[in-house]
Amino acid sequence: MAKRAPPAERDERRRKVAILLIAGATTNSIAATVGVNRKTVLLDAKAVRAEWARARVEAYARYAAEQLVILAEVQRANWEATMRGDTKAAATVLRVCDQRCRMLGLYAPLHLDVQDERLQSKSDFDREIKEHLARLDAAHAAADAAAVEAEATAILARDKDGREGLSADGP
Repeated sequence: MAKRAPPAERDERRRKVAILLIAGATTNSIAATVGVNRKTVLLDAKAVRAEWARARVEAYARYAAEQLVILAEVQRANWEATMRGDTKAAATVLRVCDQRCRMLGLYAPLHLDVQDERLQSKSDFDREIKEHLARLDAAHAAADAAAVEAEATAILARDKDGREGLSADGP
């Protein structure tokens, strides 16, 4: 079993791996240059990329926080004029609010997850709707008003599995 390098030595090796990665060196050439095997280079490269990803997230968070502070300052500077009825200042405050909402993701669409365990896919749902429509068409074709009303009632009512049916007011 290979022994682990001391943290300082490992960090220096990873610094070299990072430089060579940026230069576009291959895994084999990095291994030869640094003096370790290919597997060590792959593990170091993975650690380096993970550190780069963490650094990007932290930099983005810092930048976003700085921008939110700037927006707050712009809003504060225009607030009194807005309260006095200055439409130009009010427009600025509204733009600041809009930008803040965009930065915070408040305009993201809502996702409603409506599921029925019996319907495993869209095709199952389509099939069930087609079956209901076919029964309604058959009832209409037979001019059997009672059958049409019974089928419509069955669709609108709660079925025997306890699943909500369609309501007269819509889904």
